[in-house]
Amino acid sequence: MKKKILIVEDDSLISTIFRMFLKELGYELIGIVEDGKEAIRLCEEMKPDIILMDVHLGGGLDGIQTTELIKTKFDIPVIFLSSDTEESTIQRVINIHSYGYLVKPIDKKELGISIELAFYKHQFDLEQKMREQRFRNFITDSPEAIIVINENGLIEYVNCLGLKLLKTAYIEDLMGLPLLSFVANDYSAIFKERLENSLTLETGISYTHLKLKTIHGQLIDVGLTGAQIEFNCKKNLQLIVRDITQEFAYRQLLSEKANIINNFADGVVTFDLEGKVKSWNRACERIFGVSEADTIGKEYLNLFISENQKSFAEDILIPVGKNDKFEASMILDLQNKKQEIKLRANLLKNEKGLETGVVCYIRDHTCS
Repeated sequence: MKKKILIVEDDSLISTIFRMFLKELGYELIGIVEDGKEAIRLCEEMKPDIILMDVHLGGGLDGIQTTELIKTKFDIPVIFLSSDTEESTIQRVINIHSYGYLVKPIDKKELGISIELAFYKHQFDLEQKMREQRFRNFITDSPEAIIVINENGLIEYVNCLGLKLLKTAYIEDLMGLPLLSFVANDYSAIFKERLENSLTLETGISYTHLKLKTIHGQLIDVGLTGAQIEFNCKKNLQLIVRDITQEFAYRQLLSEKANIINNFADGVVTFDLEGKVKSWNRACERIFGVSEADTIGKEYLNLFISENQKSFAEDILIPVGKNDKFEASMILDLQNKKQEIKLRANLLKNEKGLETGVVCYIRDHTCS
């Protein structure tokens, strides 16, 4: 299909020459107009593929002003034609990102090359815009908070969940600011190092725990990962950020509880419902002389040998299941060493009330 060309030129002699050139080059000339307003009207009606635009037009709009309006309304590529090589004119043309500037008088072959380059560059730009729009749609609808930063570490884009994470409804509150300014002081050094390595080596950022500051200064725990992407035709770093404030606090709580249990004077051992060891505190190591590493996953029957031992279910699970707790004195043989213990057991249940195992509290009565 022939490419459709519109000429916007108020010199009839030059227009005639262009008409001849375009016919010889195999293009379809859909019109010649002399002013900007008529050019805009014809663009809406005829949808040209390329516009050849004189810089200096008569009437209320010059060629550059007309091009700005056409670009906004129709996104049609424009090649400028002029004998004007003044720096101020060239700078105006550069500022609106034209697809070419031909200095009169114009050679036919040069005109054909410029039209082809403009057309295919515009096609590439359209495809790039579509890719970026798909990417924007993806990150906007992402179930994770996403922050995009440029090679200088400045925020280029934040999706809706990212705005919510940083406690603002307006992307303008964040755009152009260094992401490091939102990182808590205790974490800024490690994040700065990883950020610089990522931008320098053009690699991603592996999972990193940070404390971020919202725009109001509130601290939140986040886990983030980063990947190199192309955004706005430039290389950027996309960060996927997840709020782990509650999760981190819960992990800390579990760690504190584990520390408390490890420092009990009594031994604490947990079994699953099949009688396999799930945990074994330091007091158990002291009482029985066996490390946690050597007991995890071992069967009750293989670990302890008692004088009246039957099975985990008969010895502990069934008795404790009758009233959720069970107490007994036992003599155990562990590594050929007899030990008298006082054992108290309770059922373990999850948040739904389902039984998940048994916890046993053990006190050594051998020397008492």
